[in-house]
Amino acid sequence: MSVMKTLLLIPSVVKTGIETEVAMGGHPMMDYHALAAALRQDPEATVEILDYDAVDRETAPVVRLARRIGGRDAALAMMAFRRRGEFSVLFSNGENVGIPLALLLGLLPRRVGHVTIGHRLSTGKKQLFFRLLKAQRRLDKIFVYAQSQYDWAADRLNISPEQLSLIPFHADDRFYQSQSVPINLDQICAAGLEWRDYPTLISAVESMPDLSVKLAAASPWSKHKDETAERTLPANVEARRYEYRELRDLYAESGFVVVPLYQTDFQAGVTTILEAMAMGKAVIATRTAGQTDVITDGENGLTVAPGDVEGWQEAIQRLRSDEALRQRLGHNARRWVEENATLDHWAIRIAQSLRDAAVPAAVNHLESVSHLHSKQV
Repeated sequence: MSVMKTLLLIPSVVKTGIETEVAMGGHPMMDYHALAAALRQDPEATVEILDYDAVDRETAPVVRLARRIGGRDAALAMMAFRRRGEFSVLFSNGENVGIPLALLLGLLPRRVGHVTIGHRLSTGKKQLFFRLLKAQRRLDKIFVYAQSQYDWAADRLNISPEQLSLIPFHADDRFYQSQSVPINLDQICAAGLEWRDYPTLISAVESMPDLSVKLAAASPWSKHKDETAERTLPANVEARRYEYRELRDLYAESGFVVVPLYQTDFQAGVTTILEAMAMGKAVIATRTAGQTDVITDGENGLTVAPGDVEGWQEAIQRLRSDEALRQRLGHNARRWVEENATLDHWAIRIAQSLRDAAVPAAVNHLESVSHLHSKQV
């Protein structure tokens, strides 16, 4: 039996040296570390991670050219393509790397196993890659986080059900859990930047001067602009960046958590929603086309229509005045995360998919060499 060798492609800068902090509860485990740990349950398995730091250090001319043409994501895909023969399977933590890598792998008659996450497949450019260039032919599995994205991929991109899998997003339920701190029922909070409709939330709460609203308006991933930065905020609204432990404390001390969103067809806001739910907090979120897979209104949270200022006011006042509802929603929220969306659930499922897609690295290497040799001849 061959040893499984996995290459994880992470389109960000990987956090290193945080093991002790994670073990002591001072930092959430990153999903790529959780996935690597799940893969290493087989003591003979090997896992390597490539990230943006690796791209920045790379000197190969073809990688530098890929970066000039397509940025860090294209360079990361090129690095994986050049080293494909060393691995049994490749994992792209986002279609921004998975698509260019799939197209590169399409240049070969045979391929290494390849699994990717598809955060949002419904944009115009991605339709070109899938419908015309058939990028899906070089992908064993595409995981998506929203039913809307699954339906789009199946119906509009003609990706087969065998290749598609709908999976809940994740929260580190060991880090994000109920804390023994006093709760301020006159304080609510929100977090994140991705598709956040803070203007609607601010309009809803500016008539509630007795309610303190704290916005952790920052994200390490989002390219969206901070809409709280260039406006005068009401006296009861505060916006700033929070570190992980500060954010956990903010969730814990707040009466409940709100996630206002602009209309979109993917799971924007899901990180904050699941973190808060894992803390056992009641959550109010905008009911967008892409945010329908986690919160069931009235069961494990409340939802409001996009841009509905009065709806936000009613939902906030409802939770402020109903302690039994807050507790029931928070209890059901934590249970939903434990049953569906823990980091362990996610890592185990992705790891199994990678095992299913794995091609023996030695065989893959020989096939790659043979193909290159035939081209040279």
